[in-house]
Amino acid sequence: MAAAVLFLSACAAPGSGGSDTVPRDDPALPPPEVSGALPQPLRGAPLWAAPFSSEPKATESMFIGVFQEREGGAVEFLGVDHTGRTRWSAERDPECTGFTVIRDPDDGSELVVLLDKEKDPDGGFLATRTTASAFRPDDGELVWGPADVPGTLVGPGLVFAAIQGSVMSDHTGPKIALHPGTGAVVADENEGEVVLHEHHGLLLVHRDEALRAVDDTGADLWDHTDLEIPAELDTTDVRVGYGPRPADDSTAAVTLVWTAASDDEDEEPLLYTVHDLWTGDRLLTLAPDREPQTLDVGDGRTAVLGTSSVQVVTDEDDVPLWRHDVGSDVRMRGAAGTTLYLDEAGTYQALDIRTGSLDHEWEGSTELPAAVLASGPALVEVTTTDESRVFAALPTD
Repeated sequence: MAAAVLFLSACAAPGSGGSDTVPRDDPALPPPEVSGALPQPLRGAPLWAAPFSSEPKATESMFIGVFQEREGGAVEFLGVDHTGRTRWSAERDPECTGFTVIRDPDDGSELVVLLDKEKDPDGGFLATRTTASAFRPDDGELVWGPADVPGTLVGPGLVFAAIQGSVMSDHTGPKIALHPGTGAVVADENEGEVVLHEHHGLLLVHRDEALRAVDDTGADLWDHTDLEIPAELDTTDVRVGYGPRPADDSTAAVTLVWTAASDDEDEEPLLYTVHDLWTGDRLLTLAPDREPQTLDVGDGRTAVLGTSSVQVVTDEDDVPLWRHDVGSDVRMRGAAGTTLYLDEAGTYQALDIRTGSLDHEWEGSTELPAAVLASGPALVEVTTTDESRVFAALPTD
């Protein structure tokens, strides 16, 4: 389960070209011989071994991930179906490992966006340019790209920038956002705006002295002056801004932070609110004593961890789907398929994302699913009898 704030996907030398994929029909690898008991909560016998060397992502019908030989060299992005067959591949430079799964706002179809480094004939003999391209996950067909980008994926959503310093830095150069369906630039910080959040074509930016949401055509949806000041605040002399970014890539709901209006940029939060990115409707109001954590859990739903509860909100209603009370030490470990995983000092809970019901609870070390298809299987990293680490496909029923 990916929960990185930044994608470690800077690129070095030129690759083979951002639009190249190769159709394949490689059979599934045999199931691994697992050392010891399989991790909770999945205990079925392994079905096959996935060919990935780092954590994959799931689309509706495919697993997408990276394969690289242990001794190094080029990396291959692979599209693997529910039976374990590899359907396509795309070779990239070893440092171009960043990728993300997005949706085209026009038809709702899923796309996989890969980075690459290409020669730049206009920049001199050794000059290169970073590009992004989008592919259909089922067959690797190119949908758009290569599109020039200033650097790696920094998110939330389809947002790119050059990392300043090491790849672990959170300081970036000017960011741009791309349209998920076309790859066109829809926001550019070189033009005086601040790109904050992108999700399936919707943008939150700071533009023309306002915090505003815009749709994939560039039309304004709402701005901060449309928001009602929370009644919980005993003053109207407040300022609202973009709050903590999602724990994973991007979410349909955004967290805003309310502070006292002053020239001090480090004012303590007075309150947090969670809003539907499309409408601006307030979905939750949260106390300031714990920075909220948000996590995309699929189908327009966002899990929100506050001071004393986890709640799931949706882009189809202004009332939370459910609420689950938690202790102060709980953190969200991630979501896979229809399950949200919580961790409280080594005690794990698996909640049904649809209902909030507690499916499993257990203690001890564990490996949670890295990726799950809707009808199974789940990919879980396990240790084999020869002490190798592989991703095993486990049944979900």
